[in-house]
Amino acid sequence: MKTILFPTDFSDNALNAVKYGIELYKNEPCQFILLNAYDVNNYVEGSAFEAKPIESKLEDAKTQSENKLKELKNSLEVQSDNAQHSFEIISKNYNLIDAVNELIDKRSIEVIIIGTQGNTTRYELDYGSNTIALMENIKNCPILAVPRNERFTGLNEIVHANGYKLKNEKKDFDYLTSLSIKHNAPIRVLNISETGGFSESQEVNRVTLKSYFQDVEHSFHMLEHVSVPVGIYCFSESRNSDMISFVNKQYTFVQKLLFKPLYKNLGNYAKIPVLVLHRTEKE
Repeated sequence: MKTILFPTDFSDNALNAVKYGIELYKNEPCQFILLNAYDVNNYVEGSAFEAKPIESKLEDAKTQSENKLKELKNSLEVQSDNAQHSFEIISKNYNLIDAVNELIDKRSIEVIIIGTQGNTTRYELDYGSNTIALMENIKNCPILAVPRNERFTGLNEIVHANGYKLKNEKKDFDYLTSLSIKHNAPIRVLNISETGGFSESQEVNRVTLKSYFQDVEHSFHMLEHVSVPVGIYCFSESRNSDMISFVNKQYTFVQKLLFKPLYKNLGNYAKIPVLVLHRTEKE
């Protein structure tokens, strides 16, 4: 049975992501975890740096979180028509990242599905601070960010953006290929060169990537002399693609100063669900 994690703040955006995820896994046995991480006056459980609020405030916050989770769970169970779907609720007086990492360590989580803001001009608002924090700090589980107005109507095609600059491991793409097979959705590998062409090492990495996708329908595409985020969205929208994926890199401090990670650029055009994969960390 698959285990899917939905961090929620009870907003419409978060609820939409839950509904999208349930439809994505409509025909599979799944346990859906609804997680609400909260704090009171910036205090989180076990904090050594913040004064602990009076006990009544902590109890009130806990009760409110648990009641909202129960209400959400009951609503989803009423709407569900799949007897193989079950819902679990978890309320944590934790930082969201710590709460998610704790669950990933204890449970076999297939994917984290979270909502985005959408329809704004700044990536922080497009994706929301929680989504950005998860993308930057969760390293060992795929993350699917769902725009607030997106409804799941099937996966007909997945665009995978890749610059071929780094060699990945086959297992970095396990979740992507499983989605492709499950939904019979071809993977369209898109390379965008802002200056035109690519090097011999990039060609080697492209051939390696091709071998990883040998069991799924796929094709390779290239755009030149266009910025990466604009190219991705022009390509995706022109083909009515249903999802965009990419592998998140480990950025050094200098790289963070010089370049925005891809998801931050994509935020300016946030209309399509974005799947963030992660590179296998070398021993």
